[in-house]
Amino acid sequence: MNRVPFMSYDFFGYLASGLLFMAGMQQVLGFPQVTGRNLTVTEGALLILTVYVAGQILASPSKGLLEDLFVGRVLGRPHTILLGNRPSALRYFFPGYYTPLPATTRGRVIERAKSEGVAASGEALFLHIRFHDATRQDEKLMGRLDSFLNQYGFARNLAFTCLIVGVPMLIKGRHSSNPAALQYGGAALIASIFLVYRYLKFFRQYTYELFNSYAGGKK
Repeated sequence: MNRVPFMSYDFFGYLASGLLFMAGMQQVLGFPQVTGRNLTVTEGALLILTVYVAGQILASPSKGLLEDLFVGRVLGRPHTILLGNRPSALRYFFPGYYTPLPATTRGRVIERAKSEGVAASGEALFLHIRFHDATRQDEKLMGRLDSFLNQYGFARNLAFTCLIVGVPMLIKGRHSSNPAALQYGGAALIASIFLVYRYLKFFRQYTYELFNSYAGGKK
């Protein structure tokens, strides 16, 4: 009965971005009233539910824009880059993201996969390693992967939320001569850029940890 009814990813992935969105809409539209008043227990519970639902809704376009489009079609996914298969001029803007695994580690990953009858690369190889019995039975590894999942989900969703909150704030500030709105909007967009870099760091680290563990495991 005393347990918090949310898992860690609920906070990292949904509640934080939902709360930022609601607070941003209050600044831009004047509602809903999230800050600046005392809430009853019922109103507080309703606010938490609304924030959580907003975060859930934001997660879909966030994944679609930043993960499926920006990473999937522009940058390339970590399981491809880590094996040295995605050279790009964008590496000058994202040097850490485009750093492949050492050649010996890449060789061990491919060699072990082939010994298990998997000659595929890309998504198929990633899924083979991610759902390998050795991966799922390694509690320490799964704990680290869950941590990276929480962190990249938080950064991705919050980066998207900062973007969609920052733009209307800038518009409002420009058209209403509101310096505070301009400052908040500018700060939100700057935060969005930095959060994209944080997202890429942890998104890459998830696969980096997975591949290194697989390369060092027993065949």
